[in-house]
Amino acid sequence: MKKLVKIIREHLRSDFKPLYYSAIALLLITSISINYSINLENGVIDKHTGKWIRAVYYFILYATGYYGTCLLVSRFNRNSSYWQKRSFWLLSLFGLLVLSVDRGFPYLHDLVSFLDQKYNGYSWLFRTGNHAMGFVIVLVPLLIFNKTLDPSRSSLYGLTQAGTIKPYIYLLAMLAPIILLASFHPSFSNYYPIYKTTNVAELWGWPSYLPALIFEFLYGLDFLNVELLFRGFFVIGLAQVLGKDAILPMVTIYCYLHFGKPMGETISSVFGGYILGTIALYTRSVWGGVFVHVGVAWLMEAGAYFQKLI
Repeated sequence: MKKLVKIIREHLRSDFKPLYYSAIALLLITSISINYSINLENGVIDKHTGKWIRAVYYFILYATGYYGTCLLVSRFNRNSSYWQKRSFWLLSLFGLLVLSVDRGFPYLHDLVSFLDQKYNGYSWLFRTGNHAMGFVIVLVPLLIFNKTLDPSRSSLYGLTQAGTIKPYIYLLAMLAPIILLASFHPSFSNYYPIYKTTNVAELWGWPSYLPALIFEFLYGLDFLNVELLFRGFFVIGLAQVLGKDAILPMVTIYCYLHFGKPMGETISSVFGGYILGTIALYTRSVWGGVFVHVGVAWLMEAGAYFQKLI
């Protein structure tokens, strides 16, 4: 744990400037306010579910946040050289494209409908498949890109660097009581658990626990793709161009990723994204973030189930 604290403290010492971080904070506050005041993601963008235009809208949203933050970074750090670098545009545009397609992929409904299931079977397959598709839309393209187009081709964005897991166990233990307290808030209980009980087990003759177990397993495992994309590609990958300045643009779009969730979770994602991004940059590994992210996700599910029982 001391090692993680030391990494974050040293990064803040070298990176923090009051006006600089205030400008980033203002951008994030404005973005969050706009999203929740007009219900941007759930009420505007998601109206186009099943159409490619939804992915286009996501691309515009994420590109605005990412490049807007990059402008602030270059302005306050007096470094605009990367705007002229082909590698910056190649990496950033590809990452934003992968993210946008993952968020707005329009054909999952058609793929699930092809199986001709009753509503409960369709609902379970759709929600479970939504998490499984991340491996096809995120993991595979990033690995192919790394081996073909990435100028460095020197690592797999933190997948090949293991590191120690012990500090992350302590971090998760510290987060557990906070998650438990948060589970009492109405916005939390209205959103979680992600898995909604259906009679799909009865429909298919499965043991009653199996649909929830499969769903929760894939839901947790999908955070490998999240960490690989945000902390791996957007931090470790973009660091070859941006150095330590790769962290804050990632934090912005990671915040935007949470726009469809309760506001408290969106705000906390800023701090979580910053911490995990800083650790990933200096350890060159995403596995600690995967452990924490999966642990937090499952703890939130467990907290929601707990609230349903009391």
